[in-house]
Amino acid sequence: MSRENQIRKEILFQLYAVRPIALSAGRIGRDAARERYDFTPAEVRREAEFLADEGLIARVDEPGTTGRLYRIHAPGVRHYEQAIS
Repeated sequence: MSRENQIRKEILFQLYAVRPIALSAGRIGRDAARERYDFTPAEVRREAEFLADEGLIARVDEPGTTGRLYRIHAPGVRHYEQAIS
């Protein structure tokens, strides 16, 4: 499995576990680090944007900030349940 696919899988795993709560890319990266992954914040943001473009996760803008959160979208739940778990 490529590094990019590992990152995408971890993003979907974390967002699936806390649905419908939205998480930042930084939080996803910190939680992945606890599981001994060495994903950089830039990698997590890049792959989260990829998953958002694919329609598996949704972008959630925080009003009044430049921060962006991500939450799993319905197609992402189906994809996770059918392909990953």
